[in-house]
Amino acid sequence: MSRHEKNIKNQLIYFLGKDRYTLKFIDELTNVGELLFFGGSIRDICFFQDKPTMPRDFDIAIKFKNRNHFNQIIRNYNYKINRFGGYKFIISNMEFDVWDIENTWAFKNTDLSPSEENLAKSVYLSIDGIVYNFNKAILYDEIFRDALSNRSLDIALEENPHVELNLLRALVFKEKYNLSFSKKLKSVFKEYLNHESNCLIESLYQLQNSHYKKAYLSKEKIQNELQYI
Repeated sequence: MSRHEKNIKNQLIYFLGKDRYTLKFIDELTNVGELLFFGGSIRDICFFQDKPTMPRDFDIAIKFKNRNHFNQIIRNYNYKINRFGGYKFIISNMEFDVWDIENTWAFKNTDLSPSEENLAKSVYLSIDGIVYNFNKAILYDEIFRDALSNRSLDIALEENPHVELNLLRALVFKEKYNLSFSKKLKSVFKEYLNHESNCLIESLYQLQNSHYKKAYLSKEKIQNELQYI
């Protein structure tokens, strides 16, 4: 299910337009294919509609129509390629993680076929099930809306290379969006806790530094949250 959402595009342009170089970068990318924004930038624009905050980064999958043009464009920018084949750009202190939709982990390692509808289904946590086609101003958010309607964090797609990181994110999102955990998500927490209770607390605490570059949750907070699961 999809719907036309022009206001989201205007909000993205507002954020990106804070620096002309970042907006120029996005304008250039729109010429190589359809830009599918997913992750926190779109999630928070839709959740905090009255006053969304500046995104920490922008995740973009591209449905390419001209891959050669993309290769020409990125020569003008500094970037790194991560171990999953995505491109990381830092432009005017803004971070962009850019992917070829055909090469995202889920489409290469599960039965899902590459499409913008399926991109919204390829996430581990249901709160991440939201994708915005920037070129066409079309939003795919059925899984995201179900999570909000049920006030519950659930698992959308179990296959994921970063389950432990997503458990950390679930703890952060539980507080940020005032959600509860589904039975399915609780069972995953319990599985990890049964194997390594103390190690999991330490691991989740340390993961914050590498992923968020700061600690949202203290060890005590993590321990308190886990003991009620």
